[in-house]
Amino acid sequence: MNISKIQTTQNFYNTQQNKPKREFIDIIADNVKNPRDVQDCVAVPRGIFKAYIYLMAGSGLLSVSNFLPQKWKGVRTSLNVLGALLGIVSAVYFAKPFAIKGLSPTVEKDNIK
Repeated sequence: MNISKIQTTQNFYNTQQNKPKREFIDIIADNVKNPRDVQDCVAVPRGIFKAYIYLMAGSGLLSVSNFLPQKWKGVRTSLNVLGALLGIVSAVYFAKPFAIKGLSPTVEKDNIK
């Protein structure tokens, strides 16, 4: 049984603590049907996983733009540019842990369990 104190003054302010900002990867992890797919895996830095997501999205946009008809030149060009930009962003995420030492901490075997 939960007994709470009676408050004599009304509190109109939000007293809830601010939750940390959720990332795109957290949304994907919450929507996985089998939770073992997320938990039973090799520890990969978030940056590397983001790089794979951006690389796949960029490749997909580039291939979709190739299937569009020639008369939609503006859409094709914009999809090509967006796909190339996503490829560049993925290259940055791949190279960031190696270029800047100490940016992502080393994962130890005891911390994974």
